[in-house]
Amino acid sequence: MNKSKYLIGDVANLMGISRDTLRHYEKRGLLTARKAANGYRYYTEADISRFISILYQRKMDIGLDDIATLWDEHGSVDSPKRLSDIIRQRLNEEEEAIRNHKRTIARLRMSQKDCENIQKYTGKIMQCTMPPSYIIDPAVDFHDGIEQWFQYTREHAGLDNLYLFDEYQIHAETKSASLTLDYQNSQLLLHEDMAEYTDYPITADIPITDSKTRYLSTFCASQERVPSLSTVQFLMTYARQNHLPVCPQLFSTFVLQGIRDQKQCYYLQLFLPLSSH
Repeated sequence: MNKSKYLIGDVANLMGISRDTLRHYEKRGLLTARKAANGYRYYTEADISRFISILYQRKMDIGLDDIATLWDEHGSVDSPKRLSDIIRQRLNEEEEAIRNHKRTIARLRMSQKDCENIQKYTGKIMQCTMPPSYIIDPAVDFHDGIEQWFQYTREHAGLDNLYLFDEYQIHAETKSASLTLDYQNSQLLLHEDMAEYTDYPITADIPITDSKTRYLSTFCASQERVPSLSTVQFLMTYARQNHLPVCPQLFSTFVLQGIRDQKQCYYLQLFLPLSSH
């Protein structure tokens, strides 16, 4: 191969690309092949140097239209200024893509943990604390909670990780009497470890859930968002048998919706607070 003339086939092999790719760059006006007296088409050393720069710019995922402006000899802006502007834009795009990628990983991990807990603790009871969470909305109506959740997710990236917590008062005349649940309030909570994945402003005045209170907790499947009385009774009976004083209060959140026994259902996690007295 002549030192100053590079045949198209040799350039394709040298760069590890196809001849069609070279022709595509020619059609876009980024390269120009010359024709020798014998009819062979070739590139010069200057063309090769130019193409190396173009390939590097492509590895930065700079589009061909932008690259064309960088190599426009009739343009009014010098390449370094134009390239700097393009790189600044590309950096912003890549940083946003990284943020979105991290949000996706966080969603996957959170959902994986929920699925594992459902399989591990459905029909079983554990003692736990409630995950430290920001109370994004302290008071929403039962039926408006879902709508409010969508409102937040439309306005702020990453707030689709909000959990909707429903609070109930437990009523029973005697220890053996049938239970009733009296709905009190709903809240939208964001786990502290998910806050970094949202653009929602976490300010100092946003209240945080009490991380000291301990709960009896279980998971269950329910046809409705309201937990079944039998599951609540299961928690109360466990507390009584183990001499654990509890508050007549229940918190419920649905961690996901899915199919169970060929029917759509809510998978709920229930929290029954233990009394400190």
